[in-house]
Amino acid sequence: MYDCSYKLMKNLTTIALITVLSAGFLTGAAADDRYDEFPPVEKFKIRVGGFLIDRFDTTARFDSTQFPVGTLIDLEEDFNVDASETVVRVDGFYRFNKRHRIDWTWYRSRRSGSNIAQQDYIIGDPDDPDGGFIIPKDARVDATWEFDLLKVGYAWSFLNKRRYEMFIGAGLNIRDLQIEIDYQVDIAPFSESDNFDGDGLIPLPTAVIGGRWNLTEKWQSIFRYELFMLEFGDYSGNQQDFQLLLEHSTFKHVGFGIGLNTVDINIRARDEQIRGEFDSRILGLLGYVKLYL
Repeated sequence: MYDCSYKLMKNLTTIALITVLSAGFLTGAAADDRYDEFPPVEKFKIRVGGFLIDRFDTTARFDSTQFPVGTLIDLEEDFNVDASETVVRVDGFYRFNKRHRIDWTWYRSRRSGSNIAQQDYIIGDPDDPDGGFIIPKDARVDATWEFDLLKVGYAWSFLNKRRYEMFIGAGLNIRDLQIEIDYQVDIAPFSESDNFDGDGLIPLPTAVIGGRWNLTEKWQSIFRYELFMLEFGDYSGNQQDFQLLLEHSTFKHVGFGIGLNTVDINIRARDEQIRGEFDSRILGLLGYVKLYL
């Protein structure tokens, strides 16, 4: 079910991108064809609500600094880390004029789980001088996931009329991702732990494309696709984020919205302390109140 939903969102992403690019070519170069005399209905908007993450699919492997010997771990399946979660999320923008605006997003995720190991798990390389250990079968394992995200970006509306809008932009994706695994063996009490930190406080460049379509005076649909490619020091990877929203301007400055959001994260680490890989897919529902001026 999750794979089908994820493929559907990927197909919607492709359709949305084709729509935006086609619209950009069809509108022509003249500014008069791309803008009208009406002022923006929403110069400032903030969305506050819940991100109901229906499904996490997270895998990680912690290698040594020399060889890819770590065990591939599925956090949800192997260690019972929460597969769903509801978090508070804040999005919004401020528009300088019909062409230029700044956007922002913030949310954080905290998950944990525990299980009895069904097999041996290699974390790093126990024979490596830089460290590592083996989680033996039948050990009790506790795992935690911590993820903080702040996105700030600029968007240029190359087409902006009362009925519809198309934009492209760029920004910074500031994140902190940490996975920690601890285990305990009852017959010979001791514990070991290891930590994977994506050093997400580094601002990562993000490309954005999206659009708005006013279905009526009250209803509007919005889509947004973000992509960043990371090649920084000992880290590489990418993240794709797609949103499809439906909003209703119920009152003069207050409205409501729902939507879908998928996030696909891939990270590869090759630093002096640990090497490994991390992949995560997130599919969730958005429900929020919007305040606009």
